[in-house]
Amino acid sequence: MLNFIRVHAQGWVAWLIVGLISIPFALWGVNSYLTGPSSVVVAKVNGEEVLQTEYQRALQQYRDQMRTQMGEKFDPEVFDRFEIKQAVLNGIVDKKLLRMASHDIGQQVSDKSIFNNISTTAAFQKDGQFDVNIYNRLLARSGLTPSSFEAQLRSDMLSQEISSNIQQSGIIGDYFVNDISRLENQVREVAYGVIYLQDQAELIEINDVAVRNHFEQHAASYLAPEQMVVDYIELSIVDLSKEIELDEEKLQQFYSDNESQFIGPEQRQISHILIEQDEQQALETVAIIKGRLEEGEEFSVLAAEFSQDPGSANEGGDLGLFQRTNIETAFELTVFDEMNEGDISDPIKTEFGYHLVKVTKVQLGEGQSFTEARQDIETMYKQQQAEELFYEKAQLLADLSYENPDDLTIASEELGLAIKTSSSFARGGGSGIASERKVLVAAFSEDVLVNDLNSSVIELSKDHMMVLRKNKHTQSSQLPFESVAPSIREQLRYELARDQSKQQGQAIIEKIKAGESASNLFNEGSWQSEQLVSRASTTVNRQILEQVFSTPRPEKENKYAGFTADNGNYIVVQLSAVLEGDAIPDHYPQKENDNLQAYLVSTYSESELRAFVASLKESADIEIYEQFL
Repeated sequence: MLNFIRVHAQGWVAWLIVGLISIPFALWGVNSYLTGPSSVVVAKVNGEEVLQTEYQRALQQYRDQMRTQMGEKFDPEVFDRFEIKQAVLNGIVDKKLLRMASHDIGQQVSDKSIFNNISTTAAFQKDGQFDVNIYNRLLARSGLTPSSFEAQLRSDMLSQEISSNIQQSGIIGDYFVNDISRLENQVREVAYGVIYLQDQAELIEINDVAVRNHFEQHAASYLAPEQMVVDYIELSIVDLSKEIELDEEKLQQFYSDNESQFIGPEQRQISHILIEQDEQQALETVAIIKGRLEEGEEFSVLAAEFSQDPGSANEGGDLGLFQRTNIETAFELTVFDEMNEGDISDPIKTEFGYHLVKVTKVQLGEGQSFTEARQDIETMYKQQQAEELFYEKAQLLADLSYENPDDLTIASEELGLAIKTSSSFARGGGSGIASERKVLVAAFSEDVLVNDLNSSVIELSKDHMMVLRKNKHTQSSQLPFESVAPSIREQLRYELARDQSKQQGQAIIEKIKAGESASNLFNEGSWQSEQLVSRASTTVNRQILEQVFSTPRPEKENKYAGFTADNGNYIVVQLSAVLEGDAIPDHYPQKENDNLQAYLVSTYSESELRAFVASLKESADIEIYEQFL
């Protein structure tokens, strides 16, 4: 059960709990299916162990977050890189150091803070209200109990507490904000001309001799890539779940075995008065409180007067709703076994002092009947059965493909999985399975390509794996000159056009400096006359803005610069004036400065936090076992 403790500072970042509950049901991926959870130690922080399971959970959580954010651009191969693994472990180490630092200075997290943040988390709510059934179901699907989740949450909140305090302590002076604001809101007067690459290219002809010479000199650049076709067997929980047959009796049994996921436990809302005195003084105080309660005074009023728990005293001692756990403390046994709604306990002694507890509400477990939960039951049953099959077949696939390295037939027949054939693909990838980096690495490995062996098991995701072997391989070959000549001609034409545009642009700059009119030196419509632009202007190309604001301030004469844009056009820029932010009437209101100050404070605070963590690391005893990452 949540233990009732003192709290000296409170704070919370909403995303933390969202991260904690995003742990997938199949937590450890294929390696865990085959070997089970690991108790290997990957690091020690001041003697406190970081287990491989904790590290793997954090890495998987990070993968899932990135997959959600990046969508189709997500590349699972990235997360096999050592620097990513190291960064995840460093995050765990940092969090432990912050928690230890918070503990050392006496910071604590109240149970009410924990419950408030759990109950206000959208993932645990139904129709805007906390739903204990959803809460229990999500934790159960993640392999967590309320006790273990709340203990981890308390630890994470303690780590976040000191982070928040440091981040909230940043101060940036108005003079600095004003200087930055003036630079940020600086406006420059600019004109510019464009020499269009396409216009230049249309004037250029490339003869056949030049095309042939380029082809012969760069023949290695014009090769048809080698091609691979593979046969493969794939195993996935999604496919297996489609094969699961539903049986009414088994569904009923599944509902009974997992009733806690559909019907929540009894909850009790309690209030308490905490007395932190020695035994004699505490009991004397309790006697006074009891007497006043008997005289009809309200428990909430007395809690505000006497309770020494700053996290709940001002709330009339209210600690919210709690449920029974597997930790049978005297506090919990009293609340759930000896009290009814409206009862007030005798003094209960804990490590934090003496408590008078009132049960203000008893809420019986609510949930769904078998019929109401039928759809969820079928989905969960199929998932469970598919995972069990996945475990069995994953092991068999690994064994059979290894024991029969020259053929996939035996594995296919034993597992009842079809042998599929890919489309042709190159080392750079292709469609279907060839879009997976791990597949490409395996397909072009020495074992598969040269030795004609089955690949090792390829884990595409935590619930999707495959084994492949070579079906057909075609070596790279020289492309015919006729097939590449048109693209070579275009390439040479635009390369020459780019060079000529640059030469023409530089010549124009010298002519302008000599006194000629810029508008007369550019094609009609290619010269844009003077205008004021800011760093945030959207009417001018971003590359032009970057050039404008990197060009030195003009003194007596205009400044000129030229550059080739990403699209190949050559741009000539004329800078004629610079106006500081404070020289522009009403250009930046106080609200804008306030926003800038908030941004600068945030940046400075993050820097201070990084420095604080670095100082903790310098004085800490940290051991990292990289071979287990």
